[in-house]
Amino acid sequence: MTKNKHLNNAQKLLLEYRPALWRKSLLETVPGIGNKALSACVEQMNFTQELAETLRSNRLLGEKLYWIIYASYLTDRQPVDVGEILDHIAEKHGHIPRSTYFRLKGRAIGMMDDRLNEMTGTKIAV
Repeated sequence: MTKNKHLNNAQKLLLEYRPALWRKSLLETVPGIGNKALSACVEQMNFTQELAETLRSNRLLGEKLYWIIYASYLTDRQPVDVGEILDHIAEKHGHIPRSTYFRLKGRAIGMMDDRLNEMTGTKIAV
């Protein structure tokens, strides 16, 4: 995980969402697994989803920022490429150019990171 050292806390949290989703699905199908592991997955997923929902409060770009994060990180299937992400965003919110996607994705992640820092009062380790 050394390649993720330069990522901010929001990026780390978002990158852990899909593996937590898959882990949760697996834990639900295996009998005898303790509820503690399943609860931890559900708690992590809910926290990430709630954090992404805070993007919607942005007056001008809220919905667009939310759908960019959702299509990029919060779907159960890993997108093949940016084109697939842009298609998903177009279905839910409308077409955006590729350059706008990258600019707004950075902005959304920055906003989420700022929110994380506000919630903890300091930088947190994810």
